[in-house]
Amino acid sequence: MHISNILRSTFAFMAMATLFSAPFSTSVSAEPLAANTDVKVDVKEVEVGTGETAVINAKVLVHYTGWLMDGTKFDSSVDRGEPIAFTLGAGQVIPGWEMGLQGMKVGGKRELVIPPELAYGAQGAPGAIPPNATLKFAVELMGVTLPNYTNIDNEELKALLARGVPLVDVRRKEEWDQTGVIKGSHLITAFNERGTLDKPFVPGFKAVAGMEDEVILICRTGSRSSVLSQALADQVGYKKIYNVSSGITKWIKDGNAVEKP
Repeated sequence: MHISNILRSTFAFMAMATLFSAPFSTSVSAEPLAANTDVKVDVKEVEVGTGETAVINAKVLVHYTGWLMDGTKFDSSVDRGEPIAFTLGAGQVIPGWEMGLQGMKVGGKRELVIPPELAYGAQGAPGAIPPNATLKFAVELMGVTLPNYTNIDNEELKALLARGVPLVDVRRKEEWDQTGVIKGSHLITAFNERGTLDKPFVPGFKAVAGMEDEVILICRTGSRSSVLSQALADQVGYKKIYNVSSGITKWIKDGNAVEKP
C-alpha cells in the first residue's frame, strides 16, 4: 500500500490570494495533536543529519519503509525509488509522522514506532494494515523547504516588541480572559470555536499591518498562528510575518508579564 494514497488532509484552505478582497473560508484544529494527548511516538535516532531542520509548515521530502510489528512490510518508498513530499503540520499524514519527523535534519534517519492512536486506529487500512495496529517506520529526511515566515522564541519576541513591531493575539475571548494577554497586543480572533475563520479577522488584521509591514502572531501553543502565518505568507503575500512558536503558554511559563484584556 502506498502511503501517499491515504494522506489525510485536515486544513482545507481556499486560495488565500483573495483573502483581503473576498470572503475566505478555512478550518483548523484548535491545537496540535501532540499538545492534546498523552500517547507518544517512540523515536530512535539512527543517524543525525546536518542539513535544514524540519519544522512545522516546512515542505519535507521523505523516504520511508513501514512494517507491522510482526515484521510484515506494508509499504516502502525506497523500493519504488520515489520519496514522498508533504507539508509538515498540515495533517496530510498520520499524526505519528507529524510528531516523529519534527526536529529532524536533512540527511538524518530515524526509527519510529507509532501506536494505533497516532496511526490508523481501530479502522486500520483495508488490505494492508489491520485494526489497532502499532506500526514501525524507518524514515530518512531527504529535503526541507522552510516556510515563508519566521518562527521566534520569547527573547526574539521581546526584541521585536521593543522595536515597535505589532503583536496580534489570534485566540478567542475566553482564552484571553483565562490567561491574560501581552501588553499592547492587538486582540483579533482568527478562528472561532468551530475552527473556521472568524469574519472580523480580515478587516482587523488589515488595520494592523500591510503586506510590507512586520507583524507578529501569537496563540496558545503556536499551532493556529503557524497555520495563519503560512497562509498569509504563501497565499496572500505578506513579507515579514513572525510566529511565536511556543505561544503564550511558554511566555507565561518563563515568568513573563501578562495583563487583563
